[in-house]
Amino acid sequence: MSDLLNIQNLRVHFDTLDGPVEALHSVSLSVKEGEIMGVVGESGCGKSVTSLVTIGLASCDVDEGSITFEDKELIHEVPEVTAKTLSVLKAISSIAGLCLILAMLWFFRDPLVGFLIGATILVFLLIVMFFIFVINTPRRHHEQFLRSVRGNKISMIFQEPMTALNPLYTVEKQVAEVLRQHSKLDAAESSLGSRIVQALLYPVTLLNNFIRNDKKAGLQLLGTFFFIFLVQQSGNSSLVLDFLAIPLIFASKLVIIIGSILVIAPASLGTSLAGTTLIVLAELVASAYGVTRVWAYFNLPEKLNLFLNKLEIALTKTPQIIVGYVVLFILLWIPFGVLMTIFGSVAILAIPPIQISGFLRLDPAHSRQVVNILREVKIPNPEAVIKMYPHELSGGMRQRVMIAMMMACEPKLLIADEPTTALDVTIQAQILDLMKDLRDREGTAIMMITHDLGVIAETCDAVSVMYAGSVVETGSLEQVLGSPRMPYTIGLLHSIPRIKEEGEVRTDLPIIPGQVPDPNTVFEGCRFHPRCPFADDLCRSTPPPMEEVSEGHFASCHHTELTDDLEDAQRAFSAKQFLQSEVSVQ
Repeated sequence: MSDLLNIQNLRVHFDTLDGPVEALHSVSLSVKEGEIMGVVGESGCGKSVTSLVTIGLASCDVDEGSITFEDKELIHEVPEVTAKTLSVLKAISSIAGLCLILAMLWFFRDPLVGFLIGATILVFLLIVMFFIFVINTPRRHHEQFLRSVRGNKISMIFQEPMTALNPLYTVEKQVAEVLRQHSKLDAAESSLGSRIVQALLYPVTLLNNFIRNDKKAGLQLLGTFFFIFLVQQSGNSSLVLDFLAIPLIFASKLVIIIGSILVIAPASLGTSLAGTTLIVLAELVASAYGVTRVWAYFNLPEKLNLFLNKLEIALTKTPQIIVGYVVLFILLWIPFGVLMTIFGSVAILAIPPIQISGFLRLDPAHSRQVVNILREVKIPNPEAVIKMYPHELSGGMRQRVMIAMMMACEPKLLIADEPTTALDVTIQAQILDLMKDLRDREGTAIMMITHDLGVIAETCDAVSVMYAGSVVETGSLEQVLGSPRMPYTIGLLHSIPRIKEEGEVRTDLPIIPGQVPDPNTVFEGCRFHPRCPFADDLCRSTPPPMEEVSEGHFASCHHTELTDDLEDAQRAFSAKQFLQSEVSVQ
């Protein structure tokens, strides 16, 4: 199989306040057509940066290297002379813009002189902008090329599926947006005229759907509206208001009585005695209610028990009843003419946006297309899911939606950056099976970025191990995980927890001592030597080349002969002398 993606000697850096930080030291890897290539390593080794640079979304500067996709270069190198020229022209344009503002201010003092100076500066600024536009044309063309590649030929599942989706849009809109952006939507089946008519009737459609989906609430809403309309038109609103005011009058009198008791009781009984009396009364009421509930459960007739249950449910809905009562009272208290004016104003303000949203709805053909895409990624009941928002979906469902969005345009390469992050083991297995099924069915190559060796072993055909911004070992799955030759890979495999066998003494969890070095740390030799049990003066002084230890299996190490026996190499990581040594990354 030929190489679909080929990365060679990639070096990039980020500009920070403390100076440039090299994120990728030297990365070389390739992904073949229809292959699942796993990229594994500790956090901070450069896996995600490599993927973002590949699709042109990283905010870093490329120092050297090449990334080719289908033999087409994805990195646009700006010649040094061109970069300096653009920098000078942009500085000149900024100064000219400032001078133009000053000329505008001078216009108020001397209009003629200000106008002449301003016009001259404006012409000069337009000439400078024209030269910038011409010189920057190759860069713009390359950006257009990358836009045609991203999504159409290379898609990426970003890390953190919980936050990758837009919380303000439904699944249907987000998947359709990808299709629309890359001109993959099917032909619409509704004409412009029918869409306009449907948009004008959309408020009525929403009301009808609301009543059909929740008949009880819909009938209550319509019944309240017609009741208010009939009462207002009949002229009996004052009589109904007097009737509705009876509970308010009773409640106000009750409050006055309780207030009087609270004022009189401390004076007659004493403050402490009055407080104690109120507390005792409250406890008696609570105890009586509890005893009544227990007695009702065991002894009282079933009808009385049912009555108490309904009473308890009614008490829980008391806030809703109070709110509805207040709203009804206010609507009957407002004069009918004013009420209709309010309703009309609300309708004028609310109905046009609703109609516009109805016009912007997806065409039925596009909705069916989205449903079919979700069905391909094994999402159950896709017809209902497309109407949901991301917060209504579980982590596994969100990840499936992300995969559906990335596979919507049938790319040739899918970059999956930690696709099983924050998912439980069962959902992880389903996602991995789904991705393998997509590869087998569509022939899509996958670049699987992860730090989980279990995921690598389960899904990948080939593996590239990264450490401190470099690829230190690459080969087939059997070669890298079955017979690793780079000490870092051996340390990763050695750190995998395993079940203690019968009679075996429990030991501490194996680790790779030390930590990934700071990107600013300068190494003259191997970047792994501070944490390696086989390191010597050669490792500290000379960078190891990437050598072929077997056919198609490459490792970056001076002492691959010492790692030929995997068990002996793993024992070297567990040696007390090595673990007790001063392992550092300095």
